[in-house]
Amino acid sequence: MIILKLFLSFFKVGLLGFGGGLAIVRLIYDSIQPFLDMSQETFANIVAISQITPGPLAVNTATYVGYEAAGIPGAFAATFGVILPAFCIVSLVCRTIQKFKDSKVVNGMLAGIRPATMGLIGAAAATLVKPSLAGEGRLGTGLLTKLGADAGSGLLAFISGSPVDIISVIILVVTILLIAKYKKSPFLVLIIMGCIGAVLGV
Repeated sequence: MIILKLFLSFFKVGLLGFGGGLAIVRLIYDSIQPFLDMSQETFANIVAISQITPGPLAVNTATYVGYEAAGIPGAFAATFGVILPAFCIVSLVCRTIQKFKDSKVVNGMLAGIRPATMGLIGAAAATLVKPSLAGEGRLGTGLLTKLGADAGSGLLAFISGSPVDIISVIILVVTILLIAKYKKSPFLVLIIMGCIGAVLGV
């Protein structure tokens, strides 16, 4: 039954998803593949929507994936599955944190989890890069066509024939610069880039 599969898959994600957020994106994608045929492009769109809606990325992604798979019951099952382990574990940790805060075993475990979390974020990036930067559509081609650009013209041919979406790459680089170097608000940058994409995607 799809509802039970969603619950169990997202329970596993919630239980093993150290690092949260982008660190568990790849884990989510791999967990749903055995029973839900979802393309990387569709999944990347779900992650993008999850990023710009209020709430934790893992919970939002679980809700959207569950809804995509089985409507509102699927959304509830996936969301409950992903938050239940965290609720139980945090409740337990709160009772024991003071007792084990100086434990070398616990500190060593955390030291091992930190680089593994970075690896999970890298795996998430690998999952999202292709549909984000080399998907089927090319930002700007529709706008250039509406403006009267000929299919064989230099700029239109360059954009549509490129193995990667040139404008998406530019958006990626500008976003990194605005957030990492110029310390602009990620929320504001997402809105701006979304508006640019809406204009260029017509």
